[in-house]
Formats: sequence, C-alpha cells, structure tokens
Amino acid sequence: MRDPEFNDNFASVTNGDALISEPANRRNLWQVLSRVMEVILYLLIVVAVIKLFWPEVERQRDLQRGLEAKKLVLQKKEDQVAKLRQEHALLKNDREYLEAISRDRLNLQKEGEYIIRIHRD
Repeated sequence: MRDPEFNDNFASVTNGDALISEPANRRNLWQVLSRVMEVILYLLIVVAVIKLFWPEVERQRDLQRGLEAKKLVLQKKEDQVAKLRQEHALLKNDREYLEAISRDRLNLQKEGEYIIRIHRD
C-alpha cells in the first residue's frame, strides 16, 4: 500500500494512449524557460524594428530642421522684398520722399537747413 503523504514529484502526462511520467518541477521549469524565451524573442524583434527604422526617423528630423531653416530664410527674404517694393513705390510716387532721400545720400542741404546725423550700431 502506498503512503498518502509520500510525494514523488512526478506528474502523469497523457500523450495519446501512452502514459508518460516526468518530474513536476522539471515541467514547470521548462514552462518558465519557454515563457522567458518568448519574452526575449519579442524584445529582440522590437529592438530589430527600432534599429531598422531609426536612421529613417533621424533623416526625417534632419529634413524637418532644414525645412524650418529654409522657411525662416524665405520669410526674411519676403520681408526684404516687401520693404524694397514699398521704397520703390515711394520713390516712384512721392516727390518729397525722393528729395529727402537724395539729399541724405548726396550729403546736400537746403539753405537755412542744418543736418544732424545720428549713427546707430
């Protein structure tokens, strides 16, 4: 007769008609190792995907920075063009402005007029 308190650490696994016995702690160990390997495999796949696409992400960031720099240059040029168009319109249509600019650039003055120059850095 068998002692009910005796634990032989064997679990019975049925595989079709055959009865296979293996230690219970060994089966649990393999299950744990299988789960660990599955997690490691998933992590490796994630790392591989990141490694594969990271250069493209960096390239996109560089292109975005370049685009922003070019937009800034374009905005400055557009402001400069608007200023030059305004000055052209004033020179073309406003006689007093044309006279004032001409006298300023040629260093001329009218009779009784004093010129005070202020140079700004």
